[in-house]
Amino acid sequence: MNVFQSLKHTWNLFKLDWRRIFRNPIAIFLMAALVIIPSLYAWFNIKALWDPYSNTGELPIAVYSADAGATFEDKDIEIGNEVVKNLHKNKQLGWRFVDSKKQVVEGVKSGKYYAGIYLPKNFSKDLLSFTSGEIQKPKIEYYLNQKINAIAPKITDKGASSIQQEISQEFIKTASSTLLKVFNEIGYDIDANLVSINKVKNLILTTNDNLDEIDKYTQEVVEVQGKMPELKEKLAKANELQAYLPQVDAMGQKLISLNQKMPEIKKQAGVILTLQQKIPEIQQAGDQIAQVDSDFSEIETTMNDGINEAKQGLNIIHQVQTILPDIQKLGNQANDFANTTKDGAEKLQTAIPSISSSVQVTLESIQQITATTDSLVGTLQELMDKNELTSQDKQNIAKLIGDFQADIAQQKTAIDKLASFLTDLKKVADDNGNTTASNVLSTSLEHLNDLQAVLTDLSNHAGRINDAVQAGNLESARQLLKQVTDFTDKIDAIINQINVQQITETVSTVLNKLIAMINTAQGVLNQAQQIDFASLLNSTEGTVSNAITFLEKYQKQMPAIGQEVHDANVLLNGHMTDIVNGINTGADLYNNELPVVEQKLALAANFMQNDWPGVKEDLTGGLKIANDKMPEVEQALDLATDLIQNDWPTLRAGIQKAANAIQQGDQTVDLGQVLKLLKLDAQKESDFFTTPVELQTNAMYPIANNGSASTPFYTALCLWVGAVLFSSVTTTEFFLDKKERGKYTKREQFGARMLTYLAVSVGQALIVTLGNIFLLDVYVKNPVYSVLFAVLVALAFMMIVYTLVALFGTVGKGIAIIILVLSISGGGGNYPIQVSGKFFQAVNPWLPFTHAVNLLRESAGGIYWPNATQDIIIMIVLFIVFGILGTWAYPILQPHLKKLTKVAHESKIFH
Repeated sequence: MNVFQSLKHTWNLFKLDWRRIFRNPIAIFLMAALVIIPSLYAWFNIKALWDPYSNTGELPIAVYSADAGATFEDKDIEIGNEVVKNLHKNKQLGWRFVDSKKQVVEGVKSGKYYAGIYLPKNFSKDLLSFTSGEIQKPKIEYYLNQKINAIAPKITDKGASSIQQEISQEFIKTASSTLLKVFNEIGYDIDANLVSINKVKNLILTTNDNLDEIDKYTQEVVEVQGKMPELKEKLAKANELQAYLPQVDAMGQKLISLNQKMPEIKKQAGVILTLQQKIPEIQQAGDQIAQVDSDFSEIETTMNDGINEAKQGLNIIHQVQTILPDIQKLGNQANDFANTTKDGAEKLQTAIPSISSSVQVTLESIQQITATTDSLVGTLQELMDKNELTSQDKQNIAKLIGDFQADIAQQKTAIDKLASFLTDLKKVADDNGNTTASNVLSTSLEHLNDLQAVLTDLSNHAGRINDAVQAGNLESARQLLKQVTDFTDKIDAIINQINVQQITETVSTVLNKLIAMINTAQGVLNQAQQIDFASLLNSTEGTVSNAITFLEKYQKQMPAIGQEVHDANVLLNGHMTDIVNGINTGADLYNNELPVVEQKLALAANFMQNDWPGVKEDLTGGLKIANDKMPEVEQALDLATDLIQNDWPTLRAGIQKAANAIQQGDQTVDLGQVLKLLKLDAQKESDFFTTPVELQTNAMYPIANNGSASTPFYTALCLWVGAVLFSSVTTTEFFLDKKERGKYTKREQFGARMLTYLAVSVGQALIVTLGNIFLLDVYVKNPVYSVLFAVLVALAFMMIVYTLVALFGTVGKGIAIIILVLSISGGGGNYPIQVSGKFFQAVNPWLPFTHAVNLLRESAGGIYWPNATQDIIIMIVLFIVFGILGTWAYPILQPHLKKLTKVAHESKIFH
């Protein structure tokens, strides 16, 4: 069998494994539990060890001071009370201040306190014994209960040591400072007077040598004192700067906000590129506007002709209405009736174009309602943007809404007349059996009726807006104004359903058919008596009259419209070159300058967001210090100036005289070294004696807390435990029916179950690492590598455990557990391996756990690739070696494993 066929069989068995799992709810539950439970082991331990040393304030330590104090140079010294006082401020440990030594001892013995500290009665006296010559070291009695906890004694030892160190350092500092002060000030031995003389002598000689320099400095001091008014004025101006800090903050917030909106601004500014692409269309539009401007007089003529034609049609309708009573009087004279009716019909026929045009004008005027409404809303919004309206504003709003309501009423009247006309026309169509025309007219009438209802509601709504404005309730008026959109949407929906061309064509069709019918003699006799010409002509007259009204309204507006078209033509075509150049310039700015602006804006916003608060704090703090210290500086300069101007000449002459006398004196004694020692700064030197060495700590790969530092160990441990647990609960043997056993080899079965185990290990690794990061918020320097390294470790561990269990059964599980036990102590997870025994140091390099923990630590604190690469190679080699070894040996050892398992079963203990 070739390799590809074997791999295919292995893959089929792997898929069979998972089909069996997903078909069994209990199996699904167990698989989920086996994937998740190992992570809980890691999470609980990591959380428990998160930051134990930050909670040492709850660790109880008993303290009692029996110190009776002592007297030194007529001063009461109570070191014990000072220690207790300082411990009250110390929150590092849970100090418990008791009332007797017995309470300290019994509390530690019972476990109530982890440790106890007792300062004896002679503590202060013994500490000061060095002054008497009979030195007696003071003692601190420290009691410790070591059976309560392994770590607590180490922490309490630190507390006791810190008390001892604090007392020792304070003693050294005080003693050395006192001794040095005595040496410097009053002289403690016989050489003190000589030192003082030499010190003064040297000071005088040095001063004399630097008199010219001192004179220079004195003049500078005087100059500075003379500039104090100028300095104070500049400080006052600097103080004025503080008043502008809120404006700077506001500007900064605007910069930050502008920077945040920069993507949207870029998106909007990108329109300039679209405009650049549409320059030919803009130029074409300019040509079209120019054409309209040049032809506008013809448009006016056409409209005037239309109005005249409509009036002529209306005149014809009036003529037909005039002869209609004569037609009705001839009702019994059929021939005259027919001739007269036919004559009226012929006149009416000449008016059909005007009637159709009037219907079209009326319908098109209705379509302007939404534009009028939107214009009103825009105007009202501008007026209502104010926080408060004046009476003039209210009057203007009332007039706007009143005009709008009057316009709606005019539109409703036009709709009524048009509906009446269409109703009469529908009756004619019904009488003539013209079903198509009747349906069109019926649908149009329904739309007009719906439009009437919406216009009524809109007019009432506009009235409510006006009522709210007049009552001063601007918020309510704004809310009502927002609702106007609902009405315009309804109007648009209705108007979009009205087919103006279809209606006008239907009107012409019905009237033409009616006139054709009347023009026949028989039709005249049959139809004339059935048609209500009076109603039809009245509704027709209303429609045409209404259309004339609209046309005349537009005719009055034509001069203004013509001027606007002309202005637009002049504006667009007269500046077309500037417009095109402006668009091209804007596009160039967008492509070249805007990125620079964006970058500089980001830098400015970053400064205002991150650096400006510190600069502001430094500025205000510096000004506060300058303001606080300025009076003292001014006073000191005044005193110095007074000294320089009045006393310095005398002092200068005296120094010169003394220096001359010293230079003529005995120069044989060199007390330089003594003088050097006596000029030491007592405070600084005592600080040096207390702490002569400073420790500078440089943390490599810092980790935020103890829990994060322990995460690699417990993550690796949980992955090994997960592998052992999974191998203990599940079986490595692949179950097949008898008919299928011959189809698949032992190696294929081994490989398929191995893939199942490895898939589970990947799930365990993902859950524990992602849980560490997102549930526990563990500090991980390289989170992506943390997940990848954990997956690699999980695959290697699972491969090792699976191979051991598959090859050796229960013995293999025991080997895996032994490796686990050795790994806990010998893997160097929590303690350096160097502090463990020699045995564990010897096995440490050979444990997979060692390299797994080291690899996970790399991603936790920061990767040092030479180390990480070595650990990665080891994990990969373990994975490959155990995989190859298991695949090769399984068919060989499996029969022997069955015998071994059978023997183990006979014990009635092992499964």
